[in-house]
Amino acid sequence: MNNRKGFTLIELLIAVAIIGILILATLSLYRLQLLKGRDARRKADLVKIQKVLEDYLNDHICYPESLECGSDFSPYLSSVPCDPVNVNNNIYFYSISQDTNCKKWYKIFTTLEYDKDPIIKKIGCTPEFCGPYNYLVSSPNVESLKRQLGEIYPWGEPSPTPIPILVPTNTSVPTITNTPTPTSISTPTNVPAPTSIPTFVTPCIGGWFTCIGQGGHCNTSYEGASGAVCSSTCNNCKAISCSDPTCY
Repeated sequence: MNNRKGFTLIELLIAVAIIGILILATLSLYRLQLLKGRDARRKADLVKIQKVLEDYLNDHICYPESLECGSDFSPYLSSVPCDPVNVNNNIYFYSISQDTNCKKWYKIFTTLEYDKDPIIKKIGCTPEFCGPYNYLVSSPNVESLKRQLGEIYPWGEPSPTPIPILVPTNTSVPTITNTPTPTSISTPTNVPAPTSIPTFVTPCIGGWFTCIGQGGHCNTSYEGASGAVCSSTCNNCKAISCSDPTCY
């Protein structure tokens, strides 16, 4: 009886899939390291060129008119460094002012292959300022990535933004209807109010007296009291409630 043991087809397929995934991951990581390695060389090259250009400025008061990759730049450099790829946008683009003979500033553009490098976002080298590139260095007197005086952008002149033209439309004019003039209403003349004639009241010198509630007698009271009269005899006991024969 044959008792030899081996891998089943499913086990072999699983093993091959795992090996393939590992190989792909290794290749991807290797390619990423290659990108980062070339980017590190680009940054180092540009730092070297910056130092050389400052030495050139100290000797000539101006920056050089051109800086060709691989050209002789003695006594500062035996050869101007070139981009590791040096194709399309993977170059060192030397940008200067075209308006003056003495170049007072410069920019050097390039493209980092690892586009997730934090330095790209930090320096703000967006398409608005850097065109097809994403990294640059410049002379110390360049304080902004915006276009410098006389600078020709590495991607050519930017297209002007079209200005919309507003065409007036025919708007209907409302018809004005004649509003009838209101008939004037005569204002009545003010009739003066009759003048009130003051009533003179003779003061009660002897005091006020009343018989109401006094048991038929005429006793002192006060002005405004019920049955009060200005008479010490209550009008000879003829006032209200003075019918008592004993009134005095």
